[in-house]
Amino acid sequence: MAKSLRSKWKRKMRAKKRERYSVKELAKLKEMLDAAAGTSKSDVDMSEMCTVVDGKQVADRSVESNEPLGTEADGQATAEMDVDKPVRKYNPKTLRDEHGTYPVWMNQRAIRKLKAKQGRGKSRKSASHKGIKKNKKRKSSR
Repeated sequence: MAKSLRSKWKRKMRAKKRERYSVKELAKLKEMLDAAAGTSKSDVDMSEMCTVVDGKQVADRSVESNEPLGTEADGQATAEMDVDKPVRKYNPKTLRDEHGTYPVWMNQRAIRKLKAKQGRGKSRKSASHKGIKKNKKRKSSR
């Protein structure tokens, strides 16, 4: 297979780009090595920064003070987690929650389809319950 001019040009430009970026990359690597060497000297022992406590000690402390594990002894509540938020309850038939909103994962096309399906069922029921009767005596067109 013949080598095209385009592929030769691309190869040439990639080589130039490698040369240009190698200088920048080398400078960055040297900078990172210097930073890593500097931090190893200034590393501090974790016990100086904070106190390490076992889970048993935390449980014992919370049992003694009769507080749930989520609160601290000072009376300040710890930060809430995403899992602690109340979960919305969706109606399995309509897929709406108590506020009337659809789930986040449901797109507009699916919502329209569901509404059409629900509306179709309502119209059938309502027509039969309203007492609308079909005209059984029809004149035949002969």
